[in-house]
Amino acid sequence: MKKKPLFIAFSTQKGGVGKSTFTVLVASYLHYLKGLNVAVMDCDYPQCSVYDMRKREIRQLETNLHYQSKAIALFDSLGKQTYRIVCSKPEEAILKAREFLAGEPADYDVVFFDLPGTINNDGVISTFMSMDYVFVPMAPSRMSMESTLSFIVPVKEVLGEYKDLNLKAIHLFWNRVDGRIKKDWLEHYEKLICQFGLPLMQTVISQSVRYDKEQSIEGSDAVFLSTIFPADRNLLKGSNLDLLVNEIMEIIHLKPQL
Repeated sequence: MKKKPLFIAFSTQKGGVGKSTFTVLVASYLHYLKGLNVAVMDCDYPQCSVYDMRKREIRQLETNLHYQSKAIALFDSLGKQTYRIVCSKPEEAILKAREFLAGEPADYDVVFFDLPGTINNDGVISTFMSMDYVFVPMAPSRMSMESTLSFIVPVKEVLGEYKDLNLKAIHLFWNRVDGRIKKDWLEHYEKLICQFGLPLMQTVISQSVRYDKEQSIEGSDAVFLSTIFPADRNLLKGSNLDLLVNEIMEIIHLKPQL
């Protein structure tokens, strides 16, 4: 019998907070650095930004010998290729994921779902509730906080009322925090989050341009955000991405295979 993978999503009701970025970063980290088998269901239809990113990276590999040789060396060392990315309408994502998994010879540890930025219809809500865990990046702004809490608090109430739902937990974490943010402002919202009984992760992600650093069309720049490569080890230092991944793995009870 095949192993049942965990269904995980990074979700937010506020655009530009890092939903798709963390989907790619954590999927790549687990697949390439932790030895786990992952797949991504890109449900942000019709733009499918993660799926398009993979296609863009492949096109760049065709003309860039540096990244070609780097990819070959990586895949040879791992004994496996890139993880699969499947584009799907959000309301069809669970069915498509199950069909995909049934047709794969290998077991999968995690399937990530990149959900739309707005969860505003029954199909998307059903997919959201079918996750095992949801992680919510929050930008330190009043608008982001109000948007996050106005959605997550009712979801938590539903989880408390209906114990047979698949969704086990929702965890929030700070993203894009810079030195200009006042400590008392963060503490105020952390107390509010605590009052609502929402789990807040310990890892804080600072504002950094490295989180947008993709492979260059020409040249050999270090890469942080990629579906084909893990985050560069030098760029990883001080990013807290490694801490975030480790904390996520503890929460979902997942052990590395490398």
